[in-house]
Amino acid sequence: MKVLRLLLYFSFLSMFSINAYTQISWKPAGPGGGGWISSITVTNDHLHTIYVGCDVGGVYKSTDNGKSWEIKDDGLNIYFVQDIAYNPDNPDILYLATRGGIYKSVNGGDFWTPKRSGFPEIAEYAFSAPVNDIVVDPKNHNILYAGVGVHKKGYDFDSYHWDSVEIKGSVYKSTDSGESWRLIRNTGISRKAMIYSLDIDPENTDIIYAATDKGVYKSTDGGESWKRKKSGLPNLKAMEIIVNPVNTETVYVTLWTDPGSWIWRGGVYKSTNGGDSWKPVNNGLPKTIGKESGFTCNYTTLVIDRNNPEVLYAGNMPWTPDPGVYKTTDGGSSWNWVSRADTEDSNMDLGWIPDTGVSPMSMGIDPVNSSRVLFGTSMHLFETENGGKDWKQLYTKPYSNGYWRGEGFETTCADAVAVDPSDSNRVYAGYWDIGLLKSIDGGISFKKMENGMKYKDNTFDIIVDPDRPNIVYASCGWWEENSGEVYKSTDYGETWTALNNGLPDAQVWSLALDKNSPAESRILYAASYNNGIYKSVDGGKHWFAVNKGLGIDNNLLVRKIYIDPGNSNILYAGFEAKTIEDGRNSKTVQGGLFKSVDAGASWHRIDTELPQITVWDIVIPEDDSRMIYTAVIGGYDHTLEIYFYGGVYRSRDGGGSWELLNKGFGEAYNLKVSSVEISPVNSSIIYAATTDEPYHDVSGGRGIFMSTDSGENWKPVNDGLGVLYFNALAVDPSDPSVIYAGSSGNGIYKGQ
Repeated sequence: MKVLRLLLYFSFLSMFSINAYTQISWKPAGPGGGGWISSITVTNDHLHTIYVGCDVGGVYKSTDNGKSWEIKDDGLNIYFVQDIAYNPDNPDILYLATRGGIYKSVNGGDFWTPKRSGFPEIAEYAFSAPVNDIVVDPKNHNILYAGVGVHKKGYDFDSYHWDSVEIKGSVYKSTDSGESWRLIRNTGISRKAMIYSLDIDPENTDIIYAATDKGVYKSTDGGESWKRKKSGLPNLKAMEIIVNPVNTETVYVTLWTDPGSWIWRGGVYKSTNGGDSWKPVNNGLPKTIGKESGFTCNYTTLVIDRNNPEVLYAGNMPWTPDPGVYKTTDGGSSWNWVSRADTEDSNMDLGWIPDTGVSPMSMGIDPVNSSRVLFGTSMHLFETENGGKDWKQLYTKPYSNGYWRGEGFETTCADAVAVDPSDSNRVYAGYWDIGLLKSIDGGISFKKMENGMKYKDNTFDIIVDPDRPNIVYASCGWWEENSGEVYKSTDYGETWTALNNGLPDAQVWSLALDKNSPAESRILYAASYNNGIYKSVDGGKHWFAVNKGLGIDNNLLVRKIYIDPGNSNILYAGFEAKTIEDGRNSKTVQGGLFKSVDAGASWHRIDTELPQITVWDIVIPEDDSRMIYTAVIGGYDHTLEIYFYGGVYRSRDGGGSWELLNKGFGEAYNLKVSSVEISPVNSSIIYAATTDEPYHDVSGGRGIFMSTDSGENWKPVNDGLGVLYFNALAVDPSDPSVIYAGSSGNGIYKGQ
């Protein structure tokens, strides 16, 4: 009966023209949460609207206290949001501080417009003017200040990118609601300083404070000049600065203690004379130095109750000891731990991520109902409505039998999606940071599947055995280093066994299963990053290298393996380009495309006439083995001093010759196609996903494209998408009107 239903379904589809496929509506699908939350703002409107900014996901908005969320990324060209501010007279007017500069919305985040007038020209390979913080003058809402900075607070992840910024220590000022900006030059702030936060005296708005990695600075003339205020302050990074809104001579600042320090001197400091002198107010705050563990207590987030400014909340950042939120009700004289996750008297709902620290990376407070405080971690979003007595999570909802459902707050990076060919409801998703999850209801809800996995946090590829769908293969590993394993499940992903015999301990970016091999002893291939290709003839029990002729100049960065669906002896392998730094010079070893006609025993390069510098994906239609499509990341060859274009490449003769198919993608330069998929019912219909590295002012990610004429022409199908970076595509084999897309920031989207 199932075969008959499929035949009737495909016959039904064939009655429709190709135009039936030309519109796709996308909606987020996933468990919710799972990504770094960098900023939180609650506005003073009647809905107490919440805006949340993430490091790769852009902006999220809720008007129902976190019960549901909308992704608000339209108009953004970069998705690292470092701060969110609004006009108190009209909270639909919003400002974003991003790595790519300032963005403004006049309609509650429905659309964003970059505001770069007065800023440096857009940089192609760097951040020209990253903005860490943006503040609105409390008396004149046309006046704004923006401080230049790039780091996630407290972490030195981006020193390379910060070094390329020429306008360090800079403050910009706008007097026309952010439409244009003026760089305030020679201010007195260190020319090497990174500005972490700004705050304005609400009584005398010519007085502004700046917390920087070079200390605290104060301006008394609207930002035109600044003086360092260091009396009583250790020579440490100043992170968050806040002015008491009632007694404005009282100012608070948090200081960062490096993990390698011998003495803990950070925490919260207080001034009662406008910053002229400072003293620590750390009674009750943990003060551990992580000489060996690296977990040093640091309080990078701080908010004040503007209705009762003796009340403040500070966030202890590391996972241990005693991470979370601390509260003072006496202006800092004493602090109490109010967010307890792992104690007998726990007062927190952790959602589906119970094993990751509840370390505040950002914090926000409702300006009207100041008992309502929110904080975000590297995974979660929490809220208290009673001043910290208890906390609920706002990122997910329990569904049934251990499954969880997101409501739009998807903040993850998804690298792989696989749909069970025997059951459309069973969907496997591979993520960065949160590992492998499964849905049994077509993407409505998900559960994490990690039982038996050593490397459980990052999943690079997933294969469901087409003949025995209870058998699933997954490759997992670290992203910080080249380590990983291949796993096998025989119970639909509930439990896993490592397949290590003969495989290097390395990331495996691609797996391939020979569907024509015996079901009890499958032939498998694994792309071991920097080690080449490995083969198994016994279902993964044993592996051996098959690298003869593979790679260029010892480049074995294999990104993709693909088996010809019509001939299992024919294999294709796509490689990443390899950059070698030699002093001041860079050398490029191309990636390219390789072919084997003897089941991997030997390989030869097949893209020399039209080089494909970095190949991320390969697909071949079931009905024509000579037709090959590749997804290529464009890039510059430093050795040849030539730029090689990315896009979709096509061969009609099994790789003998190639053509670049880029009509409809827009600007040919900086086009990076990461994934291609072919409709199983009409091989003229092809989907392509684009991506980019988020390390420059304007993203080159362009979303998802579709061709209905075998790649000759392309058009974007981005309706409903937020971020435009994508890593993976998967068409449902049983229902080709459904397609899944894995993004770099908004998790998985489901399109129909």
